[in-house]
Amino acid sequence: MQVKPTPLLSGIVRHFLVIESDTQSAMRIFSDGNTGVVFNYGDPLFYQNEMHSGAALLPAGFLYGQLDTYKNVWTVGKIRLLIAVLHPFGAAALFKMPASELRNQIIECADCFGTHFEWVNDEIACSPAIHDKIRAAEHFLLSQLRVAGSSNALVTNTVNIIHTQNGLVSVSQLTAVTGTTERQLQRKFEEHIGISPKRYAGIIRMQYALRMLRKKSTHLSLAGIACESGFFDQAHLIREMKNLSGLTPGQYLSPQNVLAANLIRLVH
Repeated sequence: MQVKPTPLLSGIVRHFLVIESDTQSAMRIFSDGNTGVVFNYGDPLFYQNEMHSGAALLPAGFLYGQLDTYKNVWTVGKIRLLIAVLHPFGAAALFKMPASELRNQIIECADCFGTHFEWVNDEIACSPAIHDKIRAAEHFLLSQLRVAGSSNALVTNTVNIIHTQNGLVSVSQLTAVTGTTERQLQRKFEEHIGISPKRYAGIIRMQYALRMLRKKSTHLSLAGIACESGFFDQAHLIREMKNLSGLTPGQYLSPQNVLAANLIRLVH
């Protein structure tokens, strides 16, 4: 379930995502170009730690930056997640640090926000209604927004152009429209988003292809979707999709798998 944030937060939060399930399952998350803050009010979550072969416990609340690759997450109990899906520059603004340092990172919110976060996480867990949980998260994020860093106008405008064009725009076209140099644009994207403008546009182009794939009423074949979303051919689309998510189009669209555009339930 997606819920729009209060207008006061619309500059940093795209939407809230609520995921609840009593079925034990594993999930795969991959990049959609956004960052986020996760409030877990269910059973503990685990993920595959890249530094070790075993499972690592996820904090009750954490912020994630841009992802270069997919990650698997699972629980042995009930899934109860409230996710504040931030704009691409949201994580860097909240943490007031270069976004490149947040890339592929999972940062425990309690370490950064202290007792204030522990208090709001308890309130979210104890609130019986979803709208009360979201209101508590909004109050917390608004309190942080007052001292958060600001986004860069060049980056914000460029991101809007990329979305308007569904990622089908080159870096040279972006520099021409925005009146900047490729080097300056690269540096600002690394600072505020954490990845290059070319990489970001590629992710948005893939998300555009996935949206068409999810539309059951679409008249396009997979080859047609590949052409429409700017891929050389069907094989190129499948290869790029596997690089981003580790999934084929058929696996992505398996019944009941899609929890969100970039969050898939894994069925073994």
